[in-house]
Amino acid sequence: MAEYFVAPLNAIHIVDLDPMVAVAVEPLAAVINALDQFPLSPTASVAVLGSGNLALLTLQLLKFMGFKPVAVIRRESRKRGYVESLDVDIVELESAEEYLKRRTSLGLGFHAVFEATGSSEGLDIAIKLARPRGLVYLKSTPGSPFVADMTSAVVKEVRVVCSRCGSHRDFEKAIELLKSGAVNPIVTRVLKGLDSAKKAFELAIEPEEVKVVVKTAG
Repeated sequence: MAEYFVAPLNAIHIVDLDPMVAVAVEPLAAVINALDQFPLSPTASVAVLGSGNLALLTLQLLKFMGFKPVAVIRRESRKRGYVESLDVDIVELESAEEYLKRRTSLGLGFHAVFEATGSSEGLDIAIKLARPRGLVYLKSTPGSPFVADMTSAVVKEVRVVCSRCGSHRDFEKAIELLKSGAVNPIVTRVLKGLDSAKKAFELAIEPEEVKVVVKTAG
């Protein structure tokens, strides 16, 4: 949020992208980084927790990679329509345990769960949905301590993978995916001028918003 910053030239990406698309480069790169740390088996079952910006980007990336991700969302989610537009299986969080018993191998859970709820409860839910020795890709930064049953995580021998940001290479991959249209970010609100920045932050936490962008010029 500084007025000025200094960065080495080799950290700068010059891109030919619409700014409304370019805003997704950093979060998408972070998801790519998580998968680079611990790649998934091509046959892995994968769930994505959440219905916000990061969850929607993750679902699109996984589909592009050949997976059939399952979106796990709350019944009352106001962003359900955006998830449905991606043509993925949707499971309501309230009935997720029943889904595990019926639809996952031996009822044990998912091989991998991407946690993108933005909630301090997200990690606990992800652990419940993961199968023994499964992966939990943790992306939420709710600003408060997570509350999770780590006894269950230890008993299951779940591996938790954290990814805050992508590397330079991950950024390049994200740029190419967005440029090709393999991943299309969803922007729900555009405000004009830096004077609207405070309003943008207020809107960003509204449950129906996916991505709020401040456009400085044009």
